[in-house]
Amino acid sequence: MTDSPDTPLKIAALLRERGTLRLDQQGSAEWRRVTEASLEEYRDHHQAGDYPPAILETMSMFEGFIAKWAGIWEQRSMIDLGCGIGTALPPYVRNIAETMDYAGLDPLDENPDRDYAFICGRLEDLAEQLKDEKFGLAVFATSLDHFEDARNALTLAANLTDGGHVIIWSGVHDSPLIARSELSTRIIDLCQKHRNALTRILAFWLYGALTWPRVAWHLARRERKLATGKPLDNLHFHYFTENGLKTLLEDIGTMHEFTQCPGLNAVFAAVTITQETK
Repeated sequence: MTDSPDTPLKIAALLRERGTLRLDQQGSAEWRRVTEASLEEYRDHHQAGDYPPAILETMSMFEGFIAKWAGIWEQRSMIDLGCGIGTALPPYVRNIAETMDYAGLDPLDENPDRDYAFICGRLEDLAEQLKDEKFGLAVFATSLDHFEDARNALTLAANLTDGGHVIIWSGVHDSPLIARSELSTRIIDLCQKHRNALTRILAFWLYGALTWPRVAWHLARRERKLATGKPLDNLHFHYFTENGLKTLLEDIGTMHEFTQCPGLNAVFAAVTITQETK
């Protein structure tokens, strides 16, 4: 199964055969620019599997979060919206994919032949073609900020499922969370590098004297951009704050859980979306 169908998509067959579907993509020029700008980063991480230890740990926690809510909602299939370009299953679903039917969707046609059911296309195009069959739940794993209209993306994702169930892993960019993440990461690094108490004290002093002024300036600059709604780089359409993301989710559905990852500027959320698409 490799071609975009003229009839409604057959999800059960796609999942069973672990095939590939290609959809016609109609994204805007700005969407294409942002999406293609991310490709080099994806090649470094998704394709090579070269993830930092903290990210791998977060992926493991997210897999547990998905499993928890899939069990509560009694769902056995999922669509991963923005699964990346890796040919192997993403690390955050490798265990639960043994008991759940998994399909990944991504607009980048970097590696069309994968070890799992793959749909090469945009969420908007999939939602337009998917008519009769549905998934149990939809997942955004650090991908929601890559959608031009996050609210519409969430409601479209809900329409792909039987009950509107959506699970999200997203970065949040409040200054206290960024500072806490930076501090905890750096402290661990310094403790590992400097075993002697005296050199460790000196390293901490130098870090505070030389680094924190730069961090403070950087955070102030971020806050100014966030206040005006400007993205912080050319790879994302959004940079959510914790309250901003929570407000968005509560506005379009029922929030079941919203939890912050310890020591990281990341949150997991489980929501049942009730608002209809535009």
